[in-house]
Parts: sequence; C-alpha cells; structure tokens
Amino acid sequence: MSLPPGFLDELRARSSLTQVVGRKVMWDARKSNQGKGDMWAPCPFHQEKSASFHVDDKQGFYYCFGCHAKGDAISFIRETENASFMEAVEILAGEVGMPMPARDPVAQQKSDRRSELAEVTEAAVRFFRMSLSQTSGSSARDYLDARGMAQETRDRFEIGYAPNGNALLAHLKDNGVSEEMAIEAGVAAKPDDGRGAYDFYRDRIIFPIRDARGRAISFGGRSMDPNARAKYLNGPERLLFDKGAALYNHGSARTACGKGQTLVVAEGYMDVIALSEAGFEATVAPLGTAVTERQLQLMWRMHPEPVIALDGDKAGLRAAMRVIDLAMPLLEAGKSLRFAIMPEGKDPDDLIKAEGRAGMRSVLEAAVPMVALLWQRETEGKIFDSPERRAMLDKALRDAITPIKDRSLKRHYGEILKDMRFELFKSNRTQSESSTGAGMSDPFAMPLDFAPSSNAGDSYADAGDGYAGGYSGGYDDRYDSGAGRDSSGGGQSSFKRKGDYEARPKREWDPRTKSFKLPAVPAPTTKSSVINSTDDAYVDFLREAVILATALRNPGITLEFESQLEALHPADQDHANLLHALLTHADEKAPQALWDKVLDNCGAPALDRLMAHPHVQITPPVKRPDIEMAQMCLAEELAKIKARRGYSAELNDGILDMVAADDENVTWRLAQAAEARNKATKAEAEDRAEYDIGANGAEMKRDERRAFDDLIASLSISKGTQGGAK
Repeated sequence: MSLPPGFLDELRARSSLTQVVGRKVMWDARKSNQGKGDMWAPCPFHQEKSASFHVDDKQGFYYCFGCHAKGDAISFIRETENASFMEAVEILAGEVGMPMPARDPVAQQKSDRRSELAEVTEAAVRFFRMSLSQTSGSSARDYLDARGMAQETRDRFEIGYAPNGNALLAHLKDNGVSEEMAIEAGVAAKPDDGRGAYDFYRDRIIFPIRDARGRAISFGGRSMDPNARAKYLNGPERLLFDKGAALYNHGSARTACGKGQTLVVAEGYMDVIALSEAGFEATVAPLGTAVTERQLQLMWRMHPEPVIALDGDKAGLRAAMRVIDLAMPLLEAGKSLRFAIMPEGKDPDDLIKAEGRAGMRSVLEAAVPMVALLWQRETEGKIFDSPERRAMLDKALRDAITPIKDRSLKRHYGEILKDMRFELFKSNRTQSESSTGAGMSDPFAMPLDFAPSSNAGDSYADAGDGYAGGYSGGYDDRYDSGAGRDSSGGGQSSFKRKGDYEARPKREWDPRTKSFKLPAVPAPTTKSSVINSTDDAYVDFLREAVILATALRNPGITLEFESQLEALHPADQDHANLLHALLTHADEKAPQALWDKVLDNCGAPALDRLMAHPHVQITPPVKRPDIEMAQMCLAEELAKIKARRGYSAELNDGILDMVAADDENVTWRLAQAAEARNKATKAEAEDRAEYDIGANGAEMKRDERRAFDDLIASLSISKGTQGGAK
C-alpha cells in the first residue's frame, strides 16, 4: 500500500514521541526536562540501569548512547511491537486519531480477493481438523501418537488430516464455495487434460500455514508413507500464498522474539513444533524451499541475528552454504546469522527426544558466526601445501566477501579471515623456521635468507650462520679475518669488502672486562614497555584505565562526565564492566561505599588489574584524590580518546573513499580530523619537566628561572630608560 505525500510527516507532527516511548520506559527525573522535551531513560532495547536512552521530543528522534538504537515514533513501534512498517503506521495513526488513507481501486480489489480466499482456507482448516478426529483419521492419529505429539500440541498448531478422495472439494461446494475459488485458494487443482478438479492434499497430515497477521494462507502436507514420492507437499503459489515470502509459525515466533527470545530457523514443520514445545517458541521454517532473500528480511525484522539450525548431514551443510552466499550481499551492521549444526544424523526433533531441552540449548548456544562456516567451507578437506593452492584459498575468500556492501563490515570479515589464514599456515611456517633458523613476523613477507641484496654476489651472505635470523647488525670481530661461514653454513668465506667493514659500527674497548664491548641488546621488558609501544589500541586502553581509576577514587565526578563516559565503549571486558558499575552507582558519594559496590559488581580481580597499572598508580588524582584535579584529568583524557578515535574512523573511511573516488572533500575531512587530534594531544608533546638544566649543569626550578628572567628583563628596561634620560 502506498501512502499519499505528506501523510507520514503529518502523522509524526501529530504524535508525541515522549508519549509513545513513555509506555515502555521509566523516565529519569534527574536528567529529564519535560518542558524542553529532553527526556532520558534506561534503554528499552538492551539491559542497563543508567539512563543512556535520549528522546528529543521537538525533533522527534530517539538515540541510545549504549546500543546506538535510533529512530522516530514509527521505528520505535516497529522495534518494540515487532510490527511491520505499515502495521506501525496503523497503530500510530489510531493513537493520534488520523484515518488511514483509502487504497487505490486495484489494490483494494486485490485485498478484497485475498480476504475471500482466506475465508476458503479457514474453512479448509476446520475441515482438516475435523477429519483428524473422525474414523478416517485413525491412521493419522496413530502416526502422531508414534511421533509423541500430544493432543495439546495438535490443537495449538491446528494439525489436521486430509482424507483420500475429493472430500474437501465436496465439503466446500456444500458450503457455497465454487470450484474456481477452491482452486485459486490452493486447496484444489485441475489437470490440464480437461478432467474435473480434485483435492490437492490426499491422505496426508496437514499443517496450516499462517502469515504474520494470523491468516491461513496455505497448507503443508506430510505423507505417512515412507515410500511416498514427496514426503512434504506445500500448496501451490497463488494470490494468497507466496512460498518465498512466508515462514511457518511466523506470527507466534514474532511474538516470542518481541519477548526477548532468539529466533531459530529450522528445516521442517515437525522441527518447529518440537522446538516450540521444548520452550524455543521463536522458531520458524522455510516452506519446502531454500531460504530466500525475502525470508531473510522477514527473519531480520524479528531478530538481528537468527540462528540457522540445520540437520547434521550433508544436505544440511549444503543448505547452510547456500544461505551464506545468499546473505553476503544483504549483511549490515546489526544484521547477521549464526549457524547451529546438529549432531550427525539428527534433526532438532531427534535431538530433543534424545537429550531434551538442555541438549538442544547447548547446541544453539554453541552456534558459530557465519564467518566461521565460510572458512570451514573453503578449507575443510583441502591441503594447502603449495603457493598456488594458498593463492586459490585467498581468491576464494576474497570472492566470498566481495558482495558485502558495508565497507566497515567487509573490513572486519577480512581481518578475521586473515587471522584464520595465519593460524592455518602457522604450523607449517613454524616447522620451516625451526629447520632454517630464520623467523618471519609477516606471513606474506619474503624470508630473510632470500631477501634481495644490492650486491648480487652476496645475495645469500650470512644467511646460514647458525643464528636465528642470520647476522642482523652490530660489529663482531669474527669477521675481521673472514672467519664467517659461507652461505651453506660450512667452510670459510672470503674477506669482507672494505665498504662493508666501514659500514659497521666501530668497536669500543672495555678496560674493566679487557674485551671489546658488545652491541647493546634490548631486554624483553624494554621491548614490551609502554614507552616503546606505539599501538593506538593499547594507548586507549591505558587512557581508559586512568579514567576509570580516577572516577573510582573521586566519587561524584561520574555524574559530571556521565554522558561522555556512556559514550566511551571500552573494548576490554574488565573496563566495560567497571564503567557499567561506576555509571550504575554514580550517585554514591562515599569513597569506601563506591569501592565496595564496584567490587561487588566486578569482583576483586578486575579491580586489582585496574589499579596495578603503573600508569594508573602515578596519576595524581588517583594517588591523592582531588575533585578539581580529577575534573581536569577526565576532561583531558576523554578529549584525547574522542579525538584519536574520530581521527582513526575518518582515516579508515577516508582511505576507502579515496580509492573509490577522487574527491577533495575526503582530504578536507582527513585534515579536519587530524587537526582535532593534534589539538587534543598537543599537551603530550609539551615539556612538562619541573626543572631546567643550567649552563653549568645544575638543575634550576623552572618557575624560579622564569621569575629570574623576568627580573633581568625589568632591570634592563629600567637601565635603558635611565640612559635615555641622561
């Protein structure tokens, strides 16, 4: 249905987002300002205690600083009520008293026709259920009893039975339904050879298929004969039924997802029923075909990350691989899939009967992300013992993720696959390193032994001297007389060239040891020190530690920086837990009480790790709590983190944009981000020493030296003035 221009704008203008959201949340009176339409509350989309969910009633938008949910009144109803767009529009229009616009004549005619066909299918549902309870349905009842399906389950899912012959067609005719209507509803068919119409379902267990609105749109029939040509028979596609745009158990699953359950996608009707009876009510199944793009979109409307539960056989794995290729172009941030593969030879129904609800839950909780199944598909059962085979793997992985449209998502897929590739070839590389004595930190780098040299005759010089990595710098007097080894590791090589000798650092004699000093070798602790680290992520980690420790040691300051702290999003789980605890107890004023509450929430190990950082221990407001010093510290550290992360995000996006198009706006954006980062981190480059070194080598306090310089300057000016008077 198409809406007339301006309808949605008027609907949004008439509705109050505060009233719409207010039905689902409790407003934070301390942070909210109802007069200005500036409202805050704990987010209804994720579990939290702090009020990070913001509603701007004047602008008509909401945003959560925790989970980043955002939208307007329509999107809020869609998410919280688990409704489609048009359903949300109808709900909102009914609340504000706006009549829905009249549909165009063609659409209205189709809608009326669908309503008539739905009445036919509802009549068929009643007939099939009645047939199951009659004498003709005894074999069907015995079959269901053998499958362990209770009477309550049969009633809940409206299970029926289609008897042999044309009993349904005769029943519909007796109730005034024409043969043409029965055929169009999909419950009867007519052969092309001119013979009369006949019942589409015969001697089958019947599963009614309903849409999200609860209308019966078709049926699935399961044969009780194990030798039947088709075990399952779905209704033909008609005006009322589009097989690729419907899901079995859609309505009930949508309701369960709205209550917080994870959506599970099974293969067949019996699997859905078994899972639902075991408590996994948010379960659907495609209708006898491979999952389609429209069905994926229906699933994502119900849950951002459905779990595809497939049989543990080859057919199930093939179906999973087809879903991967289908989903790749549709993936977005917040829209993904996970895969739970059943034990070999079992489907969900079998697993529940064998191991119960706990066994099924363990399989679902062990569901793997799509990238893991993609990697399995490209590597399982294959040997990568040659450059050509490894190159084929690289190409297959690149081709698989190329359809992803979201550049950030594609980058993350590439990073994970690169890590998996590294681990796959790690054992081979380690064996190679142990045999040659040369290490490689980059899996794509050329080994040191074969690195090209400026002197062709020395290409393999010093490659096999028995030391890890070969000779890599620093002068050694073993080379004075040419006593080094040749390229094979044995025998004597010729004298080194004079140029090579002069290029080496000269030796220094150590009188104490009466030998030449050896080159300084950095200790492992020096290599791993914070000073030597240039990893931005680790720098952010230290800044976060300082921020958290400062807030912990200075109660009350969290309230002042609450919005900035809520937007911090630490990558470390300990830091995330500590931040959540600090925000939860932001009102606590007593230092010991705050410490005890955070300790209860996060545990002693997390606090010990936080306070053990030397960088944290030397922070002034941590050593000696002081609210003014803590304010300056938090303001500075939060600004630096924000500037660096903003710069990194702009840089990553800018590089991709520069590759895609030659646009001066990209370089301007990068320049602005770099300038913001430099301003925020400028203080790091300034000299903060308290002392200067004088000409005689003595230390002088900087403030005293400045006072002395000012005194000398004033005396010089006074002397010049007096000289001028003379």
